[in-house]
Amino acid sequence: MAETPSQEQITALLEEARRSASAVQLKDKAQTASAFDLRQSKQMSESEVRSISVLQEGFARQVNDSLGSYLRTGVEMKLASVDQKTLSTFTQEFQEPAYLAVLQFPSLSSHALLQVDVPLVFQILDLMMGGDGKQQMEARDLTEIEEEIFQSVVRILCDELRSAWKTTLETELRFERRIRLAQCISLMSASEKLVVTTFEVGLAENQGKLTLALPAAVSTALTRDLKVEPLRAEPANSQQNRARLREILADCAFDAELMLPPSSVSVRDIFGLKPGSIVVLNVRATDPIQLNVAGKSMFLAAPVGCGSQRGAQIERILSIAQDKERS
Repeated sequence: MAETPSQEQITALLEEARRSASAVQLKDKAQTASAFDLRQSKQMSESEVRSISVLQEGFARQVNDSLGSYLRTGVEMKLASVDQKTLSTFTQEFQEPAYLAVLQFPSLSSHALLQVDVPLVFQILDLMMGGDGKQQMEARDLTEIEEEIFQSVVRILCDELRSAWKTTLETELRFERRIRLAQCISLMSASEKLVVTTFEVGLAENQGKLTLALPAAVSTALTRDLKVEPLRAEPANSQQNRARLREILADCAFDAELMLPPSSVSVRDIFGLKPGSIVVLNVRATDPIQLNVAGKSMFLAAPVGCGSQRGAQIERILSIAQDKERS
């Protein structure tokens, strides 16, 4: 039969237990506790990055066409990178004066941020005002009038985003307002994880960057139902088929036209026209004009004489033709 412990032994065991519990509590108190934000835990998978890249490359191609037609010049926008950053990291990459627009997704109760390099903004504004877009502007902020004019370009970008995403996400998207970098914190938390897509934009022989930052609510909705199929091995005769198709297409005929950009003429001038009259257009004689093929602006060219016929001397290849050469 086991020996029953005395009262002194029981008291000693209780004291030892108290000392051990106090030591554990002191050790726990020495540790620093910090809040855990679940929004920072999710990292994009490779398939999600590919899905976003496919959508944004389609967006860039559409912008090349629509913005190029709007500005009446060649635009070459291409995807540069897809990254994941916090809002604080994103805003630290820029400094005032910066052009930062808020894009609203009403159906998702969310916002996105669109950043455009200020020199690129001024180049676009110069083209919209009839300039050549090559003049380097001083480092300054936009005026209220310049902001209002540039809103039309941002709305074009919103339309093309909505169009490029419609296969996976039907949503309304609209320009809300321009904000300062310090005001971003009023839209979302500084630790909010953003999917940041950076584009390189070639315009009037200059380069600039356009950056789109999407919050988790938007990026998740975009990639939820979109799956990128793995690349399949090409059949052995695919190269021969492409060569044969290229040879057949080489004999196809497409309409080509050399077109001057639109110019305004008053009704008084029109009534005064007669054979031999000269209409002065708002285009410099030395500027190249667009050569359209099948209704698409593909080249900038100068009108020339070729014996008894007229011709077009190619001076610059626009983005559509360049994309076809790469493919």
